[in-house]
Amino acid sequence: MDAALRVYAVDDDQLILDILTGILDGFCQLETFSSGDLCLKRVAEQKPDLFLLDVSMPEIDGYALCRHLKEDWDTQDIPVYFVSGHDDIETRLICYEAGGDDFIVKPFEPAELQSKLAVAGRLLAEKKALHEQAGYAQKTAMSAMVSMGELGVVLQFLSKSFACATADELAAAVLEAMQQYDLQAAVQFRLGDDVLSVSQNGVNLPLEVSVLNHVQHSGRIFHFKSRCVFNYGQVTLMVNNMPVDDADRCGRIRDNGALLAEGAEARLRAIELEILTQRRRSGIESALPRLHDTLDAVQSNYRRNCFSLTQVMIEFQEALMKSYVHLGLTEDQEERMTAMASEFMQRMVGTQDESLQIVGQLEALAKSLEGLLRK
Repeated sequence: MDAALRVYAVDDDQLILDILTGILDGFCQLETFSSGDLCLKRVAEQKPDLFLLDVSMPEIDGYALCRHLKEDWDTQDIPVYFVSGHDDIETRLICYEAGGDDFIVKPFEPAELQSKLAVAGRLLAEKKALHEQAGYAQKTAMSAMVSMGELGVVLQFLSKSFACATADELAAAVLEAMQQYDLQAAVQFRLGDDVLSVSQNGVNLPLEVSVLNHVQHSGRIFHFKSRCVFNYGQVTLMVNNMPVDDADRCGRIRDNGALLAEGAEARLRAIELEILTQRRRSGIESALPRLHDTLDAVQSNYRRNCFSLTQVMIEFQEALMKSYVHLGLTEDQEERMTAMASEFMQRMVGTQDESLQIVGQLEALAKSLEGLLRK
């Protein structure tokens, strides 16, 4: 038997109380009372694990005392065992109607009393264990619910981050998420040569910038005093008021803060890529008109050159034919000279045609770029 079982026995017969003391000495923690009033005063100070109540007592009898205990929120679950010299059905029914849990007949056998209390002790121990398990389960469930709620903030941020088109919008979303945890934070984004540091106090404040610049090289997660820093690539997130007195919440914030920083870094990279793509697109858009103007100028110049070259070749042929009169060449020599001149003129025309093909290729490239911009 667990001697830690606390039992309050109430009987107006001191002899009965002495007998109970002798039987239960060392078996449980027994306290005896000669009246219900004395018992209730003691109950107000400390509650027992079980009551042993005599049925017949002056002023407050066992029935009335039991009903009083069962009507009180603080004592209604404490077992009540009645002790009576009347072993009739009417007495037992009245005891049960009053709220009693068991009935022991006087004179009682020590073994029976000890056995009943031993059973009661085991039941109470099992009930206590169940309460502790239920409490642990409830605490675990509440912790899980809190964790899910906190994780929901991360999921909500990740969903909102897809709509952030600029680093400023993304920084505002990060700070909003941290505010939902009742946390004060500052965040720094690094996009190439551009650095953006934002907190609830403002943008690019010198002191915050210097701190964030310093802690960005402190490792992935760095904790000092009430601050915690999360570094992911181009993102540094610093929490200024970690709940250091709540280890469980600190752990959850570290987990969720890391997820927030990692999600922000992924979105920041996407924004950086979108900015780079937009810059390239703008560069192509601004270059295309110049390319068209250049192609038009090349074609105009080609046409002028073709016309000028044609004129030069005609003049050359005329001059060559006239020179035959004064050179005294044979007919065969004149034909070879004419053939050679024709070959070189054809090669010159071929070179001009190759230039025209290159212009055509550049025009096709310009059309391809225009098609990409329309997508």
